[in-house]
Amino acid sequence: MNKAVNICIVAIATVALLSSCETLKHYAKRGFTEGFYRSHLHLQKAKKVYVLPSDDVIKVFSAETMRQKIIDTSESLKIDFPADTKPLDFQTYFFRKNSFDLQALTVLFRYRPALQDFPAQLSQSYNATAYVGYRTDIYRLSYKKTPLQLYHRSITHYGFSVGVFSGIGSERMDEFNSLGALSTEYDGIVSLSGVAAILAINKVSFGVALGADHLLDKNRKYWVSNDKPWIGLTISLNLN
Repeated sequence: MNKAVNICIVAIATVALLSSCETLKHYAKRGFTEGFYRSHLHLQKAKKVYVLPSDDVIKVFSAETMRQKIIDTSESLKIDFPADTKPLDFQTYFFRKNSFDLQALTVLFRYRPALQDFPAQLSQSYNATAYVGYRTDIYRLSYKKTPLQLYHRSITHYGFSVGVFSGIGSERMDEFNSLGALSTEYDGIVSLSGVAAILAINKVSFGVALGADHLLDKNRKYWVSNDKPWIGLTISLNLN
């Protein structure tokens, strides 16, 4: 099981590395695509705007403009955002949007508090769940200065989501966690569900979950952790 966890971590690190390309088309894969956002442009109060990214320019339309039957594209605010040259008048921009969130989530570790004479546990068993929630995404547009005094554009994505999850997993059943009621050992199938809070940075999402497991066979009455709450560390992949 530790080997599987290590493979998962390496795969996620590889995805994060491959998604560091500096073109707006690649940034679109992180979610900064054409659509409605809220933004503090020129230090004004946050307003709803429509964003149209291209290779070197980002066009921003006001909500009032988007309500017109015929949209005059000349009314947009144009933000010059070339890859390797920082415009003299460039300032750091933030764009925020809220959305429905769908993710594939797994709980890496589950901490089970002590129960009566049964000690606390740290479980690393296999599980796979589906997560749905409400999400806020923030995109920070800026330039990073290199040691050679050059500038490279950067879009950093932060996301926060709160929601619920449900799925299946496995749990080792034995004499120990059944308080002597079982004489055999096997991997039982459990259903797990709960609530989670997830923090995303670019494509990688980690979170904290509060949930419970329910053993799906007749020995559930012997398992000391059946339907008992646990706290876990999650990792997930955005599906939308």
